[in-house]
Amino acid sequence: MKKTKDSRKKRHEQIRNLLISHNLLSVAEFCRILDCSEATIRNDLRYLEEQGFIQRTFGGAIATANTTYNTDVMLRTSVSTKEKEAIADYVIHHILVSGQIITLDAGSTNVILAQKIIESPLELTVITNSFAAASILSKSEKINLYLVGGYYNPLTYAFLDEMAPKILESIRSDIFFLAPNGLSKEAGITISDPKEVFIKQTMIRHARQCIALADHSKIGKLGLKVICGFEALRMLVTDDKADVQEIAKLEESGVRVIAAPSVS
Repeated sequence: MKKTKDSRKKRHEQIRNLLISHNLLSVAEFCRILDCSEATIRNDLRYLEEQGFIQRTFGGAIATANTTYNTDVMLRTSVSTKEKEAIADYVIHHILVSGQIITLDAGSTNVILAQKIIESPLELTVITNSFAAASILSKSEKINLYLVGGYYNPLTYAFLDEMAPKILESIRSDIFFLAPNGLSKEAGITISDPKEVFIKQTMIRHARQCIALADHSKIGKLGLKVICGFEALRMLVTDDKADVQEIAKLEESGVRVIAAPSVS
């Protein structure tokens, strides 16, 4: 019985990972990739939709902002890599200057930004709760690194609990780079993991300005919890694959949107 339960759990994770990579798949494609019956896949998709992780379509399923909830951050980093690199390159060349103090949350785009930072000549002080980003930044002597501690979540490579906001209360930064799971005119800026909300809100309060970094897959999407409204943002940096209509909605809400050209 336990073996059956474990295999079902593993299959659910595989389905979510496939949707993160492909965004939309048919039941037939799931059956072929996972070597399962159509009835099994349909039951899995029904369960995952009830849990809020995916959205079923006629004959298949699509990813939502919640599909990535509790999914390994390194897997999320590997999705839309070129677009995330374009966003990080824009930040390096048009926003950051040496001497700044910046805060990075545990979003996958910030892991790529961390790599771009150490490849640049920038000298920065970086505060983060992301173990993944900190591991990269620690390789550079040009970076003064502060890692916010607390409970460590091995799936998100992040420190998350009430200890982290308390540490952040005594710290100020020039820019907080916020990597949310969703941005929409209806809900504002959202995240899929409720445990991350308070630490992100604290990072916003203790930064002079907040800049959201989100690839096109996050635009127009909803996470489980609202982090803040658009009034908290200085700007949003996305990539040039973002839906034009969704971008127009955000701009109508007062958001300055930069669409960074994708890396060729």
